Parts: sequence; C-alpha cells; structure tokens
Amino acid sequence: MEDRGITLARAWEAHGDRSGARQSAGVRSRVMLPPEPGPEGSEPGRAPVRRARTVGRRGRPLSLVVAILLFAAFWICSVGTAMWGLAHDRKGGHGGDVAYIVFWTLVFALMVWRLWRGGRVAIAFMSRVGTLIGGLCVVATVAFAVLFATDPPGGSALDFVPYLLPTPVAGVALLTAGLLLRRREVSRWSGF
Repeated sequence: MEDRGITLARAWEAHGDRSGARQSAGVRSRVMLPPEPGPEGSEPGRAPVRRARTVGRRGRPLSLVVAILLFAAFWICSVGTAMWGLAHDRKGGHGGDVAYIVFWTLVFALMVWRLWRGGRVAIAFMSRVGTLIGGLCVVATVAFAVLFATDPPGGSALDFVPYLLPTPVAGVALLTAGLLLRRREVSRWSGF
C-alpha cells in the first residue's frame, strides 16, 4: 500500500513538470493518461507507430494545412469568378450580389479560422461539405462528358467545354480537402 502511495506522489509531482521527467512518469497532459508507444514500437508485439508530419509551433498536421490551402484556393477562385461575372455584366445594379459575396466570404473565413484553431465541429462540417460538393462536381463533370459525347456533330455543346474545365479541378480539390480532414492525425490533433 505504501508503494502505491509513493508511485502516485511521484506521478503527481511530474504532472506539473514540463520537462522530460513528465514523459518518463507516463503523463502527457493535465489529465493523467498512459504514455503513447514510441516510434520504434518499443512494446513487444506492437507494430511501429508512424508519426504524422507536423507544421508550425502548435504541431498542426500537414494534412490539415494542405486541406485549408485547398479550401482557400477554391474559395478565392470561386469569388474571383463571381466578381468577374459581375464586373462584366452589362445590366449593372449588383450591390446586393456583392453584399452576398462579402457575407459568405466572412462566413467562410470564420470556418477556415476554426479549422486552423482545431475546432471539432468545423473539421467535421468542412470534411462533409468538401467531400459532398467535391463528389458532386466530379459526378457532374462525368455527366456533362457523356452529354458532350452524345452531341451530334456540329452541335453547340462543345462551345461550353472551356466554361466547364474548372469544374473537375475544383471537384478534385474539394474532395481531396474533405478526405484529408478525415485522416486520423487531424482527429487526434483536434481532440476527437
């Protein structure tokens, strides 16, 4: 009984220590958790654990950073295309449309900020949205390719091909970003 009290006392002392003694006592955070297995697979019968690549001071997973960059590139291209269309529309009077674009850009910026900070709900939502919209873009591209293939010679369908070329690129980017957010290291980093 006395043995256990000494062990708990040592673990409690190491609990507040941020040095290497903390890891040796088996404490990883404010909550006393068992230590993670080392990268060499030091425990008998266990496979080696591969560490995820991290970026920055907080150790964000590389897959999270790449997903955020893909989402941001998609949004910038989408907003640029929308603004280009508004600037070249001859009807004019698009103040409300610009307000919609600004509003949704602010919403998107908030979601990306929450992704960057590790928000669980933002990660789950953006992974679902990216996978869904990316998949729909890829399926729509395949559907339009079938329609273009069945168009009679001399038809007008081929005139629309340059306008649809960004769709598969956007679809693959969103699908990739959504799948990257579902990786194990992202969920482990965000606390899932």
